[in-house]
Amino acid sequence: MITLLNAAPDTGNQGVSALCHSVVAGLARRGATSLTVADHGRGLRTADWGYAEVSLVGLTNHRRFWRGDNLRMAHAVVRRASRLSAAASAVAGSQAVLDISGGDSFTDIYGPKRFQAMALSKRMVLDAGVPLILLPQKLGPFSTTAAQATAKDILKRAAAVWVRDAQSYDFLKSALGNTFDPARHKLGVDVAVALPEAKPQALKPEIDRLLGVNRAHAVAGLNVSGLLYNQPNQAQASFGLRAPHKHQITATARALLEADPNLHLLLVPHVHRPEGDVESDLGAARALKAQLGPLGETRVQILDEPLSAMELKWVLARLDWFAGARMHATIGAFSSGTPTLGLGYTDKAQGVFDECGIGDEVVDLRTTDANTIAVRAVESYARRGALRNRLNHRIADLKDRASREMDEIAKQAGATAQ
Repeated sequence: MITLLNAAPDTGNQGVSALCHSVVAGLARRGATSLTVADHGRGLRTADWGYAEVSLVGLTNHRRFWRGDNLRMAHAVVRRASRLSAAASAVAGSQAVLDISGGDSFTDIYGPKRFQAMALSKRMVLDAGVPLILLPQKLGPFSTTAAQATAKDILKRAAAVWVRDAQSYDFLKSALGNTFDPARHKLGVDVAVALPEAKPQALKPEIDRLLGVNRAHAVAGLNVSGLLYNQPNQAQASFGLRAPHKHQITATARALLEADPNLHLLLVPHVHRPEGDVESDLGAARALKAQLGPLGETRVQILDEPLSAMELKWVLARLDWFAGARMHATIGAFSSGTPTLGLGYTDKAQGVFDECGIGDEVVDLRTTDANTIAVRAVESYARRGALRNRLNHRIADLKDRASREMDEIAKQAGATAQ
């Protein structure tokens, strides 16, 4: 059995779901038959995902410490070699545990609680004596010496570590020192590059028409990050944005619509949360459309259906151009051949785009004023034809690299013969 941690498919964040389904689909194609995924449910369950049957086990960093799906309880049970918890049993009974930290959460930039959960889940695996394989992800930044020491200890004890950007790779080499081993410590690409796409079961007629192959107008996509938009003061304080994201993204949308009178804009939420949740991209998209007033009434639509990660990739593949701050929304777009501009609010966007050979298609929200962001977006949109040609030359090599990466991960996890 192989268990996957920190890629729960039920967070509402389709970026995390993209990582989950990319890994599970990749391992299933390589012969893995017993796969368990940690999620936020209760106990052990089974699910048929169409391309694979998986087991789901609840493992959550909640306050109900007496429950078996509590992360601290599961860790304590593992350390006592007990099998009273379904989560502890899944981890301790695995031939290997894969951990992807939500792609970018092995850091304390999102606060101590999330970092502690990331660290504790990894220590649970190591304390159970099970090989821990860290899948391609960003490492750091770590703002305290304590967090950095914790991360270094985990990295040294892991059976294998993959990172997805050069900055993380440099940190890995520095952290491991003379224990760094190129055979076990690798620089790769984000696994979501290989995410399969799936046609949505149903789209609203107006969205279906908008994306039609015979359309007479261009369709650009824009992701409005609820994380950045809905709490502007907190986002500026946490990430150092040059201006409130509301101003940045509104200026961008207006500039695009004014630059091309025939352009239609599709707002693409990538995180669906309940009404009023501060991280909801859907709520942020609705607020942006209202901000645009008459300019957005007939030419701006919102993809408000709660599509899966694979269905969203199908939509992103049918756009003429795309921009956004949600990392896996942009990965879904450019890995489908759609010209894409990344709106970076940490170093992660630049790192991933660099590794995929399109590093010049990132604008840094921390150092760029709203008007300049808008200008960069209009310039990127205007050269979308050249960008598409450039991507078409890179896509095959990028997906081949992702495939070879998954071949090696499957071997490390024991899913295929060494």
